[in-house]
Amino acid sequence: MKFSILTAVTAAVMTVSFAFGAVPARPEPLTSPESMPMLPALSSTRGNAQQIVCQINRERSNRYLSPVFLHRTLSDAALSLGQRYADGNLNSAYFDRVFNSHIAPLGSNVYSSYKVLGTFANDDDYVVRLEQSIYDTLFARTLDAIGIYENSGTYTIVLASGLRDRPSSVDVCPNTTTQYSPPGDTPSPPSNIENGIDLPAFLCAINHERTNARTDAFVVHTALHNEAWEQAKQMSQLGHYTVDGPRKVDESIYGQHVNMKELYWVAGDSFHNVNSLVNVLMSTYSSKVLDPKYQVIGVAQKDGFWSVIFGSLYRSVHARNSCPLTLSDVDYTS
Repeated sequence: MKFSILTAVTAAVMTVSFAFGAVPARPEPLTSPESMPMLPALSSTRGNAQQIVCQINRERSNRYLSPVFLHRTLSDAALSLGQRYADGNLNSAYFDRVFNSHIAPLGSNVYSSYKVLGTFANDDDYVVRLEQSIYDTLFARTLDAIGIYENSGTYTIVLASGLRDRPSSVDVCPNTTTQYSPPGDTPSPPSNIENGIDLPAFLCAINHERTNARTDAFVVHTALHNEAWEQAKQMSQLGHYTVDGPRKVDESIYGQHVNMKELYWVAGDSFHNVNSLVNVLMSTYSSKVLDPKYQVIGVAQKDGFWSVIFGSLYRSVHARNSCPLTLSDVDYTS
């Protein structure tokens, strides 16, 4: 397997291509330009993946090419790459790890590449520049699907050909935010699951919010992490969520003689995935999530019941990796 890195002096930032095996041919398109729905104005939006893929498919249809679809796994890969780029740590070695963890499980015939471009005021400007930057890849007859991530006007796109699993039909302009996930697909490798949750993905997402707020990244505290797991198990046994017993978080933590200045904990019964948990935390408890006095965290979920514990130490700690890819990259303290 091989990859190449190309750089440009304009808006293009970096391109990396990664190939695994051969790419099968695709059939001729069945959709005519006249049958496509009207596209909402891209000039007023930024980071609207559905509208971006709609515009790309319009351009592909004009060239008599089949439409592509938004793929959840590729979007997860785009998020990992985009957040690492925002932290200034994106390189070919990291893409190699992202490919192996996210994309390689999709099949040995998959050919995947990505492009980071920025910054743009809106989606329309981005699509125009994207078509100029990776024309041959974007309008390849074999292209199956894409994933998109945007942050502060910088866009990351992951493209893939040779996918063995595809939806039964592909809309030129998707009318929902739902993205295709392969049958049996999991959001992350099992090795990344700790306390019932994809811990690296959770830390990457929540630390991204803290970085945007100019707050240091969380470090996982083993005592808080273990207690969050005990809380999740307790709620699963009770059949409802609770933040005040019968097992008391503060009594359990301080009973272990943990030198903690302050604690704050939240819980719920609505866990579906990492994104849903981060959305709940940011919509309801953002003042705590972004509070710089909380340096450490513990998190767990079991059977949909989740627990998150924030802690403030008497000493300073620093996360070397705000967006870990695997459990071995996670920063812990005790």
